Amino acid sequence: MSRLVCLSLMLMLVVCLVAVAESKPQEANREEQMAEAANECKAETGATDEDVELMMKHEPSGNQEGKCLRACMMKKFKIMEEDGKLNIEHTLGMLKVMSEHAEDKEDVLTEVVETCAASDVTEDHCESAQAYQTCIFEHMQKHGIPLIEEH
Repeated sequence: MSRLVCLSLMLMLVVCLVAVAESKPQEANREEQMAEAANECKAETGATDEDVELMMKHEPSGNQEGKCLRACMMKKFKIMEEDGKLNIEHTLGMLKVMSEHAEDKEDVLTEVVETCAASDVTEDHCESAQAYQTCIFEHMQKHGIPLIEEH
């Protein structure tokens, strides 16, 4: 009987180690994709390292290049459609990844995304990107949904 318990515990340990090992490369891969897209968008928009930093901190940009950097990134990750509209499905997926305890808040996250997608935005995609980001993060704060701290 104790041999069966030992084998079961060992199997659980192996499963946990595999799960942890698989999650790290995905996280690293996501960070690599973000960095690559940020560099491409930085070059396309003339944004600076400071603009990238503000975007990563979810702080508004004070210049057009920083706003366009956001639009470029949102389009690369299909958060914003080519016509400047918010893609509800992809935005919701991003928020689930970025939010702490998102699995407990899916209904609220859906409400946040739908509210922001319905907001009036300008035809200037750069301005719209900043407006969407501001709307999303303000509503998340209002509902007490924190973002996962980036390392």
